[in-house]
Amino acid sequence: MADMLKKVPVREQEAKVRVTNFEEVCEGYNQEEAVREAFRCFGCKNAKCIEGCPVAIDIPGFIKEIQEGNIEEAYKVISKSSALPAVCGRVCPQETQCEGKCIRGIKGGACLHW
Repeated sequence: MADMLKKVPVREQEAKVRVTNFEEVCEGYNQEEAVREAFRCFGCKNAKCIEGCPVAIDIPGFIKEIQEGNIEEAYKVISKSSALPAVCGRVCPQETQCEGKCIRGIKGGACLHW
């Protein structure tokens, strides 16, 4: 397994390309990258990340499904708490909410940069 302390960088359109279109800047993770990033999670028993989430998403449950490669199940976990997960994912200030409470963040870079 790769270095668990290092965040997996999220792919983005190059600046020269994105100035020519109106497509998403953030291209997100492919499945391999998502699984690698998910394995950075400590799987805390008392998950502070959930406390930081205004809609109380089961973040450890979501991450566990990603670790197992169950992308559709991960979506279902998020959908239990949020009616609009795709919209929320774009506007959520996770840096100050779930990531801001993440124990991994205290130890060197929060998990989750989804």
